[in-house]
Formats: sequence, C-alpha cells, structure tokens
Amino acid sequence: MMSNKLFKIITISVLAIAGFGTGLIQTVNGQEIGDKLPDLKIKGPFIMGNEKSTVADLYQKGGLIINFWATWCSPCLKEQKRLDSLTQIYPDLSVLSVTYEDISGVKAHFARAGLPKSKSMIITTNDTIFHNAFKHRAIPHNIWIDKAGIIKASTGGDEINEKNIKEFLKGNTSKLHIKKDRLDFSFTKTYHVPDSMILFRSYITGYNEEITSGVNFGPDENGEFKRLFAWNRPIIQFFWLAFTKQKNSRMNWKLIELDSSDSIRFIQTYFNRPLFERSKYTNGDDLVTRERKWDYDNLYCYELILPKNIPASKSSEYMLPDLEKFFNIKASTRKKKMMTNVVSLDKSKLSKLPVAKGEKPFIDKFYDSLIVKSTSIDDILDCLMERFTDDTPYVNKTGYNGLLSFEIKSEKGKLTLEEVWAKLNGFGIKKVEKKHLYEILVLKDLSHPNKI
Repeated sequence: MMSNKLFKIITISVLAIAGFGTGLIQTVNGQEIGDKLPDLKIKGPFIMGNEKSTVADLYQKGGLIINFWATWCSPCLKEQKRLDSLTQIYPDLSVLSVTYEDISGVKAHFARAGLPKSKSMIITTNDTIFHNAFKHRAIPHNIWIDKAGIIKASTGGDEINEKNIKEFLKGNTSKLHIKKDRLDFSFTKTYHVPDSMILFRSYITGYNEEITSGVNFGPDENGEFKRLFAWNRPIIQFFWLAFTKQKNSRMNWKLIELDSSDSIRFIQTYFNRPLFERSKYTNGDDLVTRERKWDYDNLYCYELILPKNIPASKSSEYMLPDLEKFFNIKASTRKKKMMTNVVSLDKSKLSKLPVAKGEKPFIDKFYDSLIVKSTSIDDILDCLMERFTDDTPYVNKTGYNGLLSFEIKSEKGKLTLEEVWAKLNGFGIKKVEKKHLYEILVLKDLSHPNKI
C-alpha cells in the first residue's frame, strides 16, 4: 500500500517591474525588517511636499509609509487616493510616495487627475535611491517605518486601510500581511518551487543513472490514489500501470499487443536477447556498454501528483493523455480469445470460505507465506498474477462479492503457486484452464508504424 501527502502550489498574479536587482524583500539594503532605517536622502524632482524634509522628519511625526507607485498602475492610483484621505484624518502619518518615472509624465498625470490635498504627503519622481534601498518586483509596494525609524513591514496595497493605519500609529503592525517578492523570478525560465508547494504535477524525464529503478504505485485501502512514480522504467511500464488500474506492475506480455517497427525501444534487453542482438545496438561494443546505451535511449522517469485522491479505476483517464502525447503512442484495448484460468466457486463448500471479520484490508506475499485480510477474490487473483510468474490470466466466475481473510504458510520453504491453489481448493475456489475472451492492451507506435 502507498501513503501519499497532499502538496500545495499557490499562483499569484502581480504587476511586475523588472530591473531592480535580485534578492528577497525581507532584506532591505542589507537590513532585516526590524532594523533601523538608514538616513536616506529625499531627492527630487518633487511634485509636492517640503523639499527640505528628511526621512527622520517624516517618521518622527508618528510614522512613515514609503509608497512605491507608477502612473500606469491602476491599483496604485486608487491607493494614493486612500493615502491622501488617511493622512488628512491622521496627520501624524507621513507618506513619501516615490516613482521611477520621469517628471514630465508624472506632471501630465496630475494635470489630469489633480494633486492630493494632504499636507503630510511628499511625491517625488525619477527615484533611484529608495528603489535601490527597497528592491521589489510588484507594485503597489509599501514600507512601514515607525516613529523610532524601525522598518516594521513591507506590504502590498490591500493593507492600506484605516484600521491598519490606526493600529500602526499605536505601534502595532503584527496583523499586517508581509509582502514577499521573488526578485530573481523570470517567466522565461523554468519555474522551480519546493515539492511541498506542488498541487498537481505530471512530468516525464529521461534516464537518470544516479538513481535506482522502480515503481511506487497502487491504490490505498479505499481503492484510491493521488501519486504515482515510476523511475528508470521502459515506456511500456507506464501504459501497463494505467491499463491495469495500478493493480499490477509486472508486465504480462500475453496481454500486450505492440504495433511498432521499432519494438526494441519497448523491450528491455534481458527480456528478448535475440531481438537486442539484431537491433541497432549491435555495434561492436561490449554487452555492458551496449545495454547502457539502450538504457539512456529508452528508460524514463514518470511522476503524477494529483490534488486529491481519485479512484485507481480512473488511472488511465489521468495518465494516458500525457503519455500518448509525449511518446506519440496510441493506447487502446480489445477483447482477445486466449487461454485463461477460469475461477469458480463450489457452492457446496460455502461454509468453508474464510469470511473476513472486519480486519483492516491487507494482502501481500512473502518468501514463505501469503497473508490475506478483508480482500476480495478479484484482488486475491490480481496479487497472484503480480507476485507469481504464471502469466495465464484469471477470469473470476465465482459470483462471490464478499471479503476473505486467511494465511498460507509453506511447509517447504519458498511458497509456490501450487501450494496457494491447494489451499484455495480447500475453500471451494478452483481454476480450470479454458479459452476465454480477455481484455488486452494495444499500443500503436505512431512514430514507428509497421510497414504493410
């Protein structure tokens, strides 16, 4: 059984400004929030305000908000109007509103919109000093400085409201939402985030010789899953997991129909040595080198992470679209008449069935035993197909929908399939080899079609 954790990813849309360096906003000119503001000079050109003011003059009145804005930023303009009103209500609050834009464009903007009325606001243009000191990526952007000159917070525009201003002037900024800008983010580059942030992911990579090979799959006790991971596995493995609804990882070639003129890329070298020796990998190198070349060309890693548990019966719905597109393979199923093990139940032995008594569902085969708890006959047969080497598929004709619990321990050492069936026969569960229609997986290689 597989246990999964829920991962989360959060996507945020912002108004972005490029070109103001790298780093995170928690660091301000080498200082952390909570440090003393350096003595930065307020330089023009000034649009409004006392040109002789210093930052100390401003924050010592009661508190200072350094407001970064631009004329093209609609949320900034709304915020500036709020700041104009709030500084008239709370005159101890000072606002230094700075923009990187040229004075001519800013003057044209205020000629249309009108200047703020507050006497506690200073507006400057062509700014580099404060933009360099308080690097950010998105606007509106605000730095909150208390009356002692301590950097208390960096926020967006949503925090500019009367309730927060009142608390700020009382010395309380604990409820302000701190704005964090990832300055090295670039939409032209691959987006890397910690795995713990990922909500949904479906990806395929090439062979990685630095890790092992394996599969982490399978439904939980409720028949659901939200993560599947197969690493350094052949292409056909991924389609097989989808086809079997993650009940089996051991590929049964009797149940796979492959239509490709380049079948070597699907079949691992040790499964069909003659095919490998007739392939393009016969180039005079030693066997190990040629097998390694095959691995690099034909093994892949595939991971699927879902936002919530879904029934494993829907595996193909989530897996096949990406697999088909990437590998250019069309997957389908069809019924084929073939030799099967038809399983029936002797109704006269119903009393001998080891009916489950509410145990937690579990099934697994060990070296010398098979342990079954609260498991259906279908799942028992799937386990036998997975854990033993008999590739003849089972057809369940028992008509029994209940759950069984039992344990089989070998008296000879390693548990054999014959010992398992001897025990099942005692329960009245029998199998007979018989031809029967059975669903198989059909893979059509669109990149390497067979020549007719």
